[in-house]
Amino acid sequence: MYQRILRLAGQSVVYGLSPVASKILALCFLPIIVKYLEPEQYGIAEAVLMVDLFTAALFRLGLQNAMMRFSHDAPKNQRDDVVVRVVRTTLALTLLSMLVGVLLLVTFDRQLADFFLGTPERYRFIWLAAFGMWTSVIYSTITATFRIQQRARAYFGVSMSNVLLSTFLTLFFITELGWGVEGLLLGNFLGYLGLIPVAALMQRRLMVPVIDRELVRPMLRFAVPTIPIAIAYQGLTLIDRTIIQRVEGLEALGVYGVAARFSGVVLLVVTALQLSWQPFAYSIKDDGEARRAYALVTTWFAAVMGWLVSGLALLADPVVRGMTPPKYYEATLITPLLALSAGIYGAYFLVGIGASRVKRTGWHAAVAFCAVAVSLAANLALVPVFGVMGAAAAAVLANCTLVGCMLFRAQRVFHVDYELRRIARPVLLTAAALAAAYTLPTGTGWEAWSLRLAVALGWPLALLATGFVNQEERVRIVRLLRRRRAPEPDQADTPVGPA
Repeated sequence: MYQRILRLAGQSVVYGLSPVASKILALCFLPIIVKYLEPEQYGIAEAVLMVDLFTAALFRLGLQNAMMRFSHDAPKNQRDDVVVRVVRTTLALTLLSMLVGVLLLVTFDRQLADFFLGTPERYRFIWLAAFGMWTSVIYSTITATFRIQQRARAYFGVSMSNVLLSTFLTLFFITELGWGVEGLLLGNFLGYLGLIPVAALMQRRLMVPVIDRELVRPMLRFAVPTIPIAIAYQGLTLIDRTIIQRVEGLEALGVYGVAARFSGVVLLVVTALQLSWQPFAYSIKDDGEARRAYALVTTWFAAVMGWLVSGLALLADPVVRGMTPPKYYEATLITPLLALSAGIYGAYFLVGIGASRVKRTGWHAAVAFCAVAVSLAANLALVPVFGVMGAAAAAVLANCTLVGCMLFRAQRVFHVDYELRRIARPVLLTAAALAAAYTLPTGTGWEAWSLRLAVALGWPLALLATGFVNQEERVRIVRLLRRRRAPEPDQADTPVGPA
């Protein structure tokens, strides 16, 4: 089991490298972008991306989840044939769905622009959102086939090419051509478009959109109930940003968007885990082993995520102040809460896997609606009083509801004995770190940096002091370290046999 989990960690690193690179480059070049864009302009970009992500979650129909699940159903000797049929059917249905989505956005462009952007005269941005939805969904559908085949290197190569192309185009459009918001959006979307033919050529055997009638009904039966959960998270984004725009204005939304970019570092780990978690979880055939693995991964996820959220919350103030002009400084207060919200959301993929494993996804809609209802109520109550801080607090409450409801449902259909006492230790330490983030000295001076770095670096030591690592794990960690330090024997002297 530990070997499987180590393999999951390795795949998470590979799958997460391109998102990590993307976020790092975005943060590195953020000072340049905010120099060219006022908060109101950045707010427009945030609103367009919000519409893009929400419509993408809606019109992809949950088919990528179904593609991943049904590709692992067949015996090994039949799997290649099943994968071809499943992928081709997914591609055909996705293309049809994207056509409907683009037509709807273009048809109601002025109404959507009036609602989300404050005036129908900005309808051209809705056209950009439609273009972004199409490119991102087709790109993610094609590259998901690399994950099915566990071709991590191919996935990494295509993803990194996309990151580099998008970064170059964005900077060129903004700094050289002076395209402003349009340049920021087009740079991202054209990066997807440029890599679609490359990825399709690499997977040309699968890239034939043909609907297999025997697969359509069971795949949709599995996928459709998962649509609300995909919409739910994007709906949470849609709700808070829409209410911020209508109550506080686009300038406040721009500041909120910058805070979301910094807190997006947490989503790097979440994205990497999401990309590798489903193939790993479904590959374990024995239910008993699966339960043990799910519990152990969740425990260590809490530890890693707790440290990441704590570190980002503590360092948000000096980092944001050092990288943005004063008009964006309010983002220092929002970032810790949004980082916590992202970390909580990451737990959803872990606690919900049991229901997907046994294909009991019918209650996902109820889970999604609970989270959306909490988000709507909390944002309506908090944003008019506390502004963008109220929206960040609402995001935490909504994601807690999302994870809690999914955990309750999944435990009823596939019970996992989670190590609650161990999980409680990183949770409590994270709460303490968040409190410190709002009480320690602020600014970019030596005192602020040193105190906040000391607390962040001391977090894992404090976790070890609580006895988080058990005896078996200590022995395995020591063995692993010794094995890595030992000199590698010559290939001729290396024994051949089972590990």
